[in-house]
Amino acid sequence: MIAIGLAQILTGAFQGYAKYQEGQMAAGQYESQGRILEMEADVEASRIEEDGRAFAASQKMMYISSGVEIGGSAVVTLAQTDKWVKADAENVRARGRALRAYNYSSARVARSQGRAQFVSGIAGGFSKAATTYGRLQPVKEGTNA
Repeated sequence: MIAIGLAQILTGAFQGYAKYQEGQMAAGQYESQGRILEMEADVEASRIEEDGRAFAASQKMMYISSGVEIGGSAVVTLAQTDKWVKADAENVRARGRALRAYNYSSARVARSQGRAQFVSGIAGGFSKAATTYGRLQPVKEGTNA
């Protein structure tokens, strides 16, 4: 009888531990995905900045080759181009940070669920053992219990 109860407790614990491990693995995957998405966003933002520098340089060369002095509205146009490029690159980086934060939050949830399922597995094992113990106890006749 004790062996059956112990087996049920251990079975619940092993099942709970398996769920805990699944939660840990899922959390690791979420975190990896978050880091990858942020790195990809940084690469994209760097590409935007490089393209912006190249475009600004070509704008400047077009002004110079057409005989326009770099001053006045030409400077304003070049500055506006630089401002737009920086804003676009920062938006891409911010999106990468937000995606990383979201994935890290999902990882925390997965870890918490894994821990909860571990505890639930142990508690379920104890519950089954207690139920089995109660069923195996002989009913005493003549008692008011």
